Amino acid sequence: MSSSNIIRASDASKQPCYTIPDFISISPSPLRVNPYHGSTAQVSMDWLDSFGVHPNPKHRAAFQSMDFGMLTAMCYADANQERFRLLCDYINALFAYDDLADEGGLRKDGDGTRKAADIIMQCLRSPTTHSTPFKIGKVFSSLWSRVLEAGISPGANRRFIETTDLYLQAVHQHVVNRSKDTILDIETFIQLRRDNGALKMCFAMGEFSLGLNIPDEVLQHPLIKIMEDAANDVVVLSNDIYSYNIEQAQGDTQNIIETTMKQKSCSLQEAMDFAGKLVTDRVKLFADCKQKLPSFGSARIDHEVQQYLGICEDWMTAGFHWSLRSDRYFGNDAAEVKRTRVVKLLPKRELRGESVIPGFTTSSPAQRGDMTKMTRSVVDLALRLFGSYATIGMHVVEWVLAFNHRGTLVS
Repeated sequence: MSSSNIIRASDASKQPCYTIPDFISISPSPLRVNPYHGSTAQVSMDWLDSFGVHPNPKHRAAFQSMDFGMLTAMCYADANQERFRLLCDYINALFAYDDLADEGGLRKDGDGTRKAADIIMQCLRSPTTHSTPFKIGKVFSSLWSRVLEAGISPGANRRFIETTDLYLQAVHQHVVNRSKDTILDIETFIQLRRDNGALKMCFAMGEFSLGLNIPDEVLQHPLIKIMEDAANDVVVLSNDIYSYNIEQAQGDTQNIIETTMKQKSCSLQEAMDFAGKLVTDRVKLFADCKQKLPSFGSARIDHEVQQYLGICEDWMTAGFHWSLRSDRYFGNDAAEVKRTRVVKLLPKRELRGESVIPGFTTSSPAQRGDMTKMTRSVVDLALRLFGSYATIGMHVVEWVLAFNHRGTLVS
């Protein structure tokens, strides 16, 4: 990054830095914390740890220091104790997988993310019968079997499964873009971010958190869809702002800041300000639409809609507050960043995620290349011996090479 794209610090060290927007002041709802946080968060972390998803002690300790239990408590403040425990398990499972794709062994492995997506979806659709050595898959099986046992409305269940599929496919595309160093235009990036940010899943879990049963046609109301997208954008775009320093240090360009700098040929600070306005405008859009929302003809439904929209508001507020108190984005400087909003650019650093993925293997590029050469040799020989069957032979090689490109998987 050139020096022209950096705001210089005013201290004697002149360390490159930038200023993040003030989102706390525009929080759409008061910050609240679930009262069961203290007795539940560590139990949930121990549950995740029992699956062995973090074999590296350093990475396990780093993951536990992020305080995902507090994020869960801020987002689902009204869930009862039983459901709050399951929500903690869900958030832990989500971030465990997300970190593999963002900072771990899958961050540039398109084949791997596609296969992982297939396994996780099988685990969610058949949580009590599907077996896999993939540890994250086991985590999701355990989680979802208990969610079904606790009780979730058919609509919320379907929405969670559908949006999880969207999330996993979007993560795959995000990883492919990263592996090819592809930077999308701003609008296309935001559309992809709405899926790979996982907020659609989290909103469906919000329905579960309060035992809501909102009719499909109500949630399809245009104003509610606008509010869902607005809240989604607020969380994921503000997250891109908060996480930018870590991502740039790891050489990651898949965020709204890099996207904006490229499309607008602007400085880092100008991109921060632009992204900040996107967030601010969407907070206002959400509030404006909420004021215009009609009654749906039932006191119960109207009340549940307001509860659901409250979950969306809590996610926005929680994202602002948790990002500035967790170690995840600013480490030991979190309190100072919250006070000053000034962030000092980090030097390049190693990835924080697990490079080893327990229970999951794909063939390496070298192995795939060797298999491709071997397959072509075999087919060439077959074509020489059985020339009249050339067409069939070409269909066979196309199928084999396509399978080989997808790699192999232990499942």
